[in-house]
Amino acid sequence: MLIWPRGGVWLDIEQVIRWPSHWLQSSNQQERLVLSWWADEVRVWVDDVLVHSGDLFDTRCRWVLPERWRSSSGLRVRLQLRSPCHDDGALISSQLVREPLNPKEDPDGCLLPEALDLLQLSQPQIPESWLDSEPSSDQAVALVQSHLAEQAPANGVLHWVGHAHLDLAWLWPVADTWQAAERTFRSALALMERWPDLHFAHSTPALYAWMAQHRPALFARIQEASRKGRWEPINGPWVETDCVLISTASLWRQFDWGQKFSRQHFPEWRHDLAWLPDSFGFGAGLPAVANATGVQWFCTHKLAWNATNPFPHRLFRWRGRGSAEVMALMLPGIGTDADPVAMGAEQLKFQQSTGIDRALWLPGVGDHGGGPTAEMLEQLQLWQDHPQSPAREGGTVRGFLQHLEPLRTGLPVWRDELYLELHRGCATSRPDQKRHNRTLERLLREADLVAALLGQEGQDWAWLVLLFHQFHDILPGTAIPEVFDQAEPQWRAARRAAAAARDAGLKHLLSGNSPAGNRPGHGGERFAPERWAWCALQPLPRWSPLLRLPRGQWSSAGRRLPVQAAAAGGVWVQLPMVDGVSAVPLARALHRSEPCQSAEAVRDPVQVTALESGGWRLSNAQLSIDVGPLGLIGLRDAGGGDCLAAPLRLNRYRDHGEFWDAWDLAEDYRKHPLPMPERWQVQLQDSGPLVARVTLRGQFGVSALRMDVLLCADSPHVELLLSVQWRQSHELLRLECPLLSPAVRWASDTSGGVIERPAVPRTPMEKARWEVPVISWLASVPAAPGGGLALLLDGPQGVDAGSDHLGVSLLRGPTWPDPSADAGWHRQRVALMPLADGWMRNGVPQAAIRFREPGWHGPVDLQDFWQGLPAVPDGLIPLAMKPSMAADGTMRSAASALMIQLLNPGAQRLRWLLDDGWTMPTGETSIQLMPGELREVRLVRQSS
Repeated sequence: MLIWPRGGVWLDIEQVIRWPSHWLQSSNQQERLVLSWWADEVRVWVDDVLVHSGDLFDTRCRWVLPERWRSSSGLRVRLQLRSPCHDDGALISSQLVREPLNPKEDPDGCLLPEALDLLQLSQPQIPESWLDSEPSSDQAVALVQSHLAEQAPANGVLHWVGHAHLDLAWLWPVADTWQAAERTFRSALALMERWPDLHFAHSTPALYAWMAQHRPALFARIQEASRKGRWEPINGPWVETDCVLISTASLWRQFDWGQKFSRQHFPEWRHDLAWLPDSFGFGAGLPAVANATGVQWFCTHKLAWNATNPFPHRLFRWRGRGSAEVMALMLPGIGTDADPVAMGAEQLKFQQSTGIDRALWLPGVGDHGGGPTAEMLEQLQLWQDHPQSPAREGGTVRGFLQHLEPLRTGLPVWRDELYLELHRGCATSRPDQKRHNRTLERLLREADLVAALLGQEGQDWAWLVLLFHQFHDILPGTAIPEVFDQAEPQWRAARRAAAAARDAGLKHLLSGNSPAGNRPGHGGERFAPERWAWCALQPLPRWSPLLRLPRGQWSSAGRRLPVQAAAAGGVWVQLPMVDGVSAVPLARALHRSEPCQSAEAVRDPVQVTALESGGWRLSNAQLSIDVGPLGLIGLRDAGGGDCLAAPLRLNRYRDHGEFWDAWDLAEDYRKHPLPMPERWQVQLQDSGPLVARVTLRGQFGVSALRMDVLLCADSPHVELLLSVQWRQSHELLRLECPLLSPAVRWASDTSGGVIERPAVPRTPMEKARWEVPVISWLASVPAAPGGGLALLLDGPQGVDAGSDHLGVSLLRGPTWPDPSADAGWHRQRVALMPLADGWMRNGVPQAAIRFREPGWHGPVDLQDFWQGLPAVPDGLIPLAMKPSMAADGTMRSAASALMIQLLNPGAQRLRWLLDDGWTMPTGETSIQLMPGELREVRLVRQSS
């Protein structure tokens, strides 16, 4: 192996290769130059002619040497290799090899080395009689030939399918992906014409959709090959999505749209397969989402990347928290070639793991596309009938899986998440991508709800932007800067489109519920009040809205509302409580022009008390906090019980030394703390009775931080609003909450559901989960009632938890592949919620929704209270609402029906008793969900 320094350094080497003197020339054989490398650009020149090029993904060549090289002059070979920016370059191997022209005849013993390697996979000991022979002697060759001839043919079958893994973006921008896909698809179709055994499988409906729009002739050829059974679409989600950072509603939409596209454009195949070879872990709720969209098979390779514990199964049943289950297959490596020894090793390992002698192999250049090459297919053919090689058969992925399906009942069952013991920094890197994602998720959910209530279509274009950018190297923040620069305007355009559709729909919906004669301006009043409204856009119970609005006198339905001047401008206003998808009419008067009843009393007001030690105690009837120059030093529940064993901490650590910089946290980061301010500049900004707010400011390194601590009237949590001008590199900023009541377990939401983990890890796999991704909340579970604590996140975020703490990773500073990935201004929100009765009984999942989705408000002509959808019961989680389509695919009449997706996150069955004129199509008014169940239900509004 030849190694040279990283940083884009070129290595230029040259050598004349001549026929080895001990080789016998034969007309029955040919020779190849076999190279492998680790370099981001490679050029192979022979006698000043470029014969091969490669990169970090196309890392091998098997170039056939021309006949003239046997002459005495030889060939002048020049290699030019450029090292990667992030790693040293390497010329891994350089060999001259011989192979027979006729695969069934090898009189010169060209294949003996690989044949012996294949035998030694199962018989590693060599005969003692060989020890006295010179390895390169004729005697040694004869001994090997004789020994191999005595062996029984190899057992097992290798079922091979051509494949090309193609990331939509990574170390290249998206535009390169379309070009790589086109090259790959044309190459695969051309090879099919020459190689009748070649079947080619490719995933990602988003790629096929681009081809259908921009390369229709090529897409038509793909469809024709698909109808012939040679081209196999192995489509699961719309893209090879991240599966731990997106909401359950997004994951559902990924699968739903991917499957619908596949069934429409490739109807000749059964589409029940989720192909996710490279995503960075999988939430425990994925089987439920997969089943809800008709998916029965799950395939990945990524768990082979586990850095600590090998995943124990290659074939198993993966069962979610409810009854949902998928068959799961751990794939062989992607981006492989046709090396006979590697193929034999895979067959043997799969058989040892599963007891099944038939294994899958996926030859083809991957990551940046490419697919199978003629060199690979020639090597496959060369070893097709060799007695030391397992039998090979070309076929489809579905053909291989069909062979496994009868074995279902005897397979092991996995009842847990599929946690990747690597890439633990992905939930924290590039927080701007997470912010765009969660904002667009919310806007689209709100726009879909409004469209459903109006009987209109949803925002398909904006949904496609969201789904595309949930790809597993974009949302996690592990791509080059150009990817994010090009994503930024798309994120913003999609957010504007979704917000505009929501706003226009809401104004139409709410204005239609106001009597024309009561609209502002009628009656000629000079100082008629401005009409506003606040709308809850989730069907939750007990909304207690508190808004910051423009200055003025605010009322609702003729009753004055509690108001408090806000230090940041405007006024805080507490609105009446409502349930479900509801709207509250608001009137703003700069001059009192119409009579109002007496003001509403403040619900659960905030009180502020100065502390003798400095700082303030902020309290309402549900909790109290102490905050001062030392930070947030105390948190108590409604009964006065302490939740924190010590002050809340903002900690900073060195986070350096990992190869996959943007992907991975340094496992030893806690051993390398960095200084943080011991005291903060503190100021009381708002002092109740609706809102109390204390601002803390400080500096560390070359960065500045401001933290606003807010307690609101009638709120079960205290909010921390962190604003950071982040200029640190290879550092980690974390929020740590020391727990007074030791936890025995801790719970959090995940894509597709909720998962509980032990607070004290005991098994090696539990200990490896020292940083995990969550979507919007985590909560400690003490042994006895009381003393629990939940953290509500405007996430997703990377977190950790133990018996004595909850922690959240806020910011990192990786420099590869994006040199300035996290630099800049960031705003993050976290809320602390004391729990007296546990996360489910205290309604943490619904509280997290209210925290992240506080509703909509704006000028609109609404004078009466309005309800569009009744509230779900406590505990039930509404995931998404969308328009209901008729059987013929057309939109149903306005507001007559909608689809709602629901999740029961708890351990008890839940029942929703519908009211206010809503029923199911069967006329039933009761919906029951079992523990962990996901369900999509059609609701119909009854005519009055």
